Amino acid sequence: MSAGPSGEMEASPEFPVSGRKLDRSAWSWALYQGGRDPYIGLVSGFLFAPYFATEVVGDAVKGQAMIAQVGIISGLTVAFAGPVLGATVDLLGPRKPWLGLCTLLVIPLMLSLWFALPGGTLLSPWVVAGILAAIAVLLSCGEVLFSSMLTYAAKPRMQPMASGLALSLGNVTSIGLLLFILFAFMLPETPLLGLSKETHEPDRIVPILVAATFALCAIPMFLFSRDAPSLAKKASLKSILGGVKSLIGLVRNAKDNSDAMIYLLARTLAQDAGGVLLVLCGVYAAGVMGWGATEMLVYGLLGCVAGFIGGFAAGLLDEMFGPKVAFQIEIAGSVLGLISIIGAAPDQILFIHIADPVALWNGPMFTTAPEMAFLLCGFFGFVFQIAAWSSSRTLLTRIAPKSQMGAFFGLAALAGNSTSWLGPLFVGIFTSVFKSQQAGFIPVTVLFAAGFFLLFLVKGGGREIDPA
Repeated sequence: MSAGPSGEMEASPEFPVSGRKLDRSAWSWALYQGGRDPYIGLVSGFLFAPYFATEVVGDAVKGQAMIAQVGIISGLTVAFAGPVLGATVDLLGPRKPWLGLCTLLVIPLMLSLWFALPGGTLLSPWVVAGILAAIAVLLSCGEVLFSSMLTYAAKPRMQPMASGLALSLGNVTSIGLLLFILFAFMLPETPLLGLSKETHEPDRIVPILVAATFALCAIPMFLFSRDAPSLAKKASLKSILGGVKSLIGLVRNAKDNSDAMIYLLARTLAQDAGGVLLVLCGVYAAGVMGWGATEMLVYGLLGCVAGFIGGFAAGLLDEMFGPKVAFQIEIAGSVLGLISIIGAAPDQILFIHIADPVALWNGPMFTTAPEMAFLLCGFFGFVFQIAAWSSSRTLLTRIAPKSQMGAFFGLAALAGNSTSWLGPLFVGIFTSVFKSQQAGFIPVTVLFAAGFFLLFLVKGGGREIDPA
């Protein structure tokens, strides 16, 4: 393989410009995300974070506040570091060395969470919070490197499938680990391996299992995935300053890449809305539908299944219509799912009142028509929202210059972290003013719509056609 002056990869026997199957390089690249994503759901989401708040801190309110502070600190750090990192690796070429460094640093940090004992008797709550913040920063910086590697790891024709597969594998491993942890450690009176529930060892083993999964899934990528070619420059302070200079030049000359810049704005608005949809739908379900812990656990598992389907759906839609139109279809599907959810209640389907709903079956949960409708609408919305994450990544690889791919993914991280407060802020205002959880989601629909219509101003991102 060789690179021209612009950094574009030339066609060669090792990197054909067309193909209908994902090769070992693309599969290995996707598997890396399959190992990384369980951290988001199991450690920072369903299992370890609640344990940290209630048992390590000892006060759920203070614990939640500390987790929020972790998010603020890590988000601000990535907002500044992500673009510089992306622009710097554009000058150096290969992503693997830096992604390997992030991985080698993050896995021991995950393993160290085993020592987060109840009451902070070994590691204080603030030390654990610091570890969580460091992990969040390393994973986010790794995301910049990983996503910008897609244009090299997968053949151009199959990049949409590779991007969707990565998200699907992330949900598959999350489901598998979650079920294994529940049935091996959480539910049995005597957990597997003789772990002690009194000292919360089943909770503390979660990050260890996640770290082990991540390490195993990362190995194939470093062995088999194609990387950007070396540009014969060594990493140094000078290269970092060069990256900063390149980044400043990119922003100053934004008109030269106006399509990518407009896309970043559209993506930011749509993903702010999508983040609210994914995060707050659980709160909405618990509050409006009155579901308890068991129902919410099943709802979460179905959300992971929806993510698995969404990843593959994104690849198919990108293949059929191109990533720009696919992204718009997925935003529209997310809006329909959101409106359907807003129109649901224990006695209501799509804003239509149902008098005295009766049980449709004798199951342990989700027995009435409104509950089933809410479940299906939520599942529908999750499928399209996860698909939107995949198509948005593929779209950026199509419209951003390949020689500046890292910088643009860094700018995407900057935009996402800088405005992640926007959706929750509007939801909070509308919920408080109208005193309704349903009304709180009105601005989310507006953000989706803004992203949808801005995409019409973006040129490119059409369907990739095989050369004759």
